[in-house]
Amino acid sequence: MHPEVLAALINEILVKSTILGSEKSFVQGLTPKQLHIVMEIGTRTFRHGDLAVRLGVEPSTLTRTLNPLVQGGLADRSLNPDNRREVLIRLTEAGLSVLETANGKMEQIASAILGQVPKEQLAEVERSVRTLLDILRNNRFDP
Repeated sequence: MHPEVLAALINEILVKSTILGSEKSFVQGLTPKQLHIVMEIGTRTFRHGDLAVRLGVEPSTLTRTLNPLVQGGLADRSLNPDNRREVLIRLTEAGLSVLETANGKMEQIASAILGQVPKEQLAEVERSVRTLLDILRNNRFDP
């Protein structure tokens, strides 16, 4: 496989996700960056610094992006009872509802894409995507 093919796939995903330039995501009321944070937090609880590292942003940038989610009742920031210097971030019930909506829409999009793959190639595509996903999850690629 040529690196240009994978680069084109990554670019197409970014363009189609609108994360690069749009202020609207496919979940009403959220920007693509806010939706990304909601999906990243998911059902877990993160320390503020750990989430910033995971997202590849400065803690202050995470704070600014997270503020509307907290103010809108989708996320909660609280002091860690075991270490009062740490802030914990988790989704509220309303945030979990948004996450469920987002996951449903992502599954619809994935199903639409996979519906165009010939059936005899589905297993091969899945193996390849799983391999790439494992590589992406287990490595950091700094530009």
